[in-house]
Amino acid sequence: MTEFTLPVPADWRRAEPFYAGALDRALTVLRDPRTPERLVRYYERQSNYAGATFTQLTDDAPTRVTERDLLAVSLLDVTVPPATVRALLEDGGVREKVEELLSLDRLPVDAKLEEVTPELLAAMDDLYTTLRSLVPPARDRYAVNWVTAAKLCARKRPDLFPVRDEVVCRYLGTWPSRYQIDWQVFAYVIGQQEVRDRLTRLITRTAESDAVDVGNPAHLLRHLDVCIWMHAPHTF
Repeated sequence: MTEFTLPVPADWRRAEPFYAGALDRALTVLRDPRTPERLVRYYERQSNYAGATFTQLTDDAPTRVTERDLLAVSLLDVTVPPATVRALLEDGGVREKVEELLSLDRLPVDAKLEEVTPELLAAMDDLYTTLRSLVPPARDRYAVNWVTAAKLCARKRPDLFPVRDEVVCRYLGTWPSRYQIDWQVFAYVIGQQEVRDRLTRLITRTAESDAVDVGNPAHLLRHLDVCIWMHAPHTF
């Protein structure tokens, strides 16, 4: 088991108590003989899952949020309110701020969660909390705005931001979700060589079929989320 410590701020809660359980559950998913078939179903072009459509809606503007991004995240069972859509797409202070937060010198497109520096983690925090503030919270404080922000961040930087939702967080044992904990846990899990090796083999095998579109096979953090989401219970 690889030793790992994410360079988090001193006021963040440490996530080490969650590491062993989350890794064990993730490996259970990756070792499950049914996972290859589930991956095919998720990424199959003719299925009703989001996978193939999400990957075909490629991100052609990594430093701004576009209509294509909003369509893509809407496929992942989140709603982007009209006021948020306008704020992100129309000229103005919000759009300018988000574009600044997505600048390549702050958030490089090839940066990986398990390799973040304190400066990069701070830039991630700025983007996530800014996007979260644009989505009005529902009556259930865990329901809407944090999931929408998490999935939009993951859309823009798939190797930095995990696609967090209640299904995945419950399965990994980090519910009720806190992004400071979740990021540390995902960084620890994806940083394990066995996890990366198994994911790589699974995605390579899945991509061999002409009926599927997995997008970029190297986006292991995104593919890990798919594996877990397809495996985990969806009723609580």
